[in-house]
Amino acid sequence: MNKLSGQLAIFVVSLAAIIVILLGIREFSTVINPTLLALVITITVLPIPGKLTKRGIPAWISLILTILMVILILGLVIMTIFFSAIRLSSDLPAYVVNASVNYNESLSNLLTGSGNGPTPSQILIQIGPLISKIASVAGSILLQFGISLAIFFFLINAAIALPGASRLGLDPNSNAIKNISTLTEFRPSLKMSAIT
Repeated sequence: MNKLSGQLAIFVVSLAAIIVILLGIREFSTVINPTLLALVITITVLPIPGKLTKRGIPAWISLILTILMVILILGLVIMTIFFSAIRLSSDLPAYVVNASVNYNESLSNLLTGSGNGPTPSQILIQIGPLISKIASVAGSILLQFGISLAIFFFLINAAIALPGASRLGLDPNSNAIKNISTLTEFRPSLKMSAIT
């Protein structure tokens, strides 16, 4: 019996810990989401400065070109989301009015009465909060992309300035280090240098 109660206590504590962790992740999602997005972007574009440097472009220019490429791609994504949200917020009232008119016509035909459904202006008043919620979500997405971009700047600079495996006390000839080096194409010559 004592063993069963001990296992039950471990289960309850583990379940409570999982719930607390999930609620914490949800509460801090405004910080966690941009950080993870910036980390994914950094890992994705980390080989680009190395490849540009191999082609003879100075390290600082390859870093700037990589950052500008990320800004351009994120800018296009942000513009697409922003203009889609604007178009949706402007087209949604027309869609709702058309749906209301069709609903009223169908209902009046069905009941052969005058159709006492809501008027288009009443429907527009009802969807006002929906439109403001859409605008709020679009603003939140724009803010998260901006935070992600700022975090990306720091991550890409830190990743390029990392010391080599031998300076960290790791064996540069081990298979794991070779695989990581192959993935990231890290070269010590990529360190930021002063423009002379």
